[in-house]
Amino acid sequence: MKLLAGLFDALWEVANRGARPDDNAKQRVRKAVITLTAMIIGFLAIFWGAIYVLLGYPLSGAIPLSYAVITAVSLPYYFLTKQFAAFRLSQLVLVLLLPFLLQWSLGGFSNGSIVMIWAFFTPLVVLLVDGPRSGLRWLLAFLALTVVSGVLDSHLAVNVTPMPRTAQTVFFILNMAVGLISVYGVLNYFVKDSERYQHTLRENQERITALMLTDPLTGVANRRRLDDCLREAARRVGNAGESLSVVIADLDHFKDVNDTYGHDVGDRMLQRFVEVARPCIRSRDLLARFGGEEFVIVLPDTPLEEARVVAERVRSCIERMAEPAIERPLTASFGVACSTTTPVSNLLIAADRALYRSKNEGRNRVSVAA
Repeated sequence: MKLLAGLFDALWEVANRGARPDDNAKQRVRKAVITLTAMIIGFLAIFWGAIYVLLGYPLSGAIPLSYAVITAVSLPYYFLTKQFAAFRLSQLVLVLLLPFLLQWSLGGFSNGSIVMIWAFFTPLVVLLVDGPRSGLRWLLAFLALTVVSGVLDSHLAVNVTPMPRTAQTVFFILNMAVGLISVYGVLNYFVKDSERYQHTLRENQERITALMLTDPLTGVANRRRLDDCLREAARRVGNAGESLSVVIADLDHFKDVNDTYGHDVGDRMLQRFVEVARPCIRSRDLLARFGGEEFVIVLPDTPLEEARVVAERVRSCIERMAEPAIERPLTASFGVACSTTTPVSNLLIAADRALYRSKNEGRNRVSVAA
């Protein structure tokens, strides 16, 4: 099993060499599945071609050997030129025709039905890489050739030596075994790489969503995330009668810090505020940058007095925060508001008014909205 898995891994690695640098994960899987199928059938074509020649069926042996030669030439050309569309079409046509040509050369259904397992490869592979509609078209082509085989069957068996029963049985078992292993290999890598593609896609979507909802400087939620959180919290207030509190914090004399020490130091102060404030709130609370030097803390299911205690805890921690870059202590002013009814659209306005009362009364304090 390890040897077989190692062989498939090596083939899959080679199959991925036809991808362009700008291909996405889905395109790479699509190209690799076609290429892997071509390589598997190419190797098997050499084996079966040699067997048929040794058994006295030179024409039947020449058909898979010709396919192997064409594939051996077209694969390097595809890897060099990256012309996938032409390679894909040529391989699908060859894989579709190969079992029918082989069956006809062996004398029709009675003598050549053992090779028809390979006819399923074309609609299967197209279904995987191109989707149901394209797969249906190739399935109809397969059915049409099957009808043609039925019409020609009586004429094909006239001048062909029947294959011994023992050989037919052995060939049938080998075809089924190798065919199922090959189908498993193709499906295995298609599923694994498709899952990897979907996982990467989800990660990218989550990363993009996080970037859209995160303040790049401080790493906390931005205004958009804050608005979403308040809307969701407002629904809970209306449905369950919870208390929703918000705290607005504003760094005192922040403009003077920027003007005196530079914006780099000002940015560091904003980051330090977040570092100090985060441990003071619960994991389900939201800390967001409201704009400039203002931050908002959303406290779901929190009454007014508890929200005031949280604000006072953050204020105290900020007051004790040491920052060597500036000579004066850094402080912040806070406004707290609470709502137990819906709507809560005026909650931020009330907290902002309480904040300005803190500013007017000397800063570095917590004020509660009426």
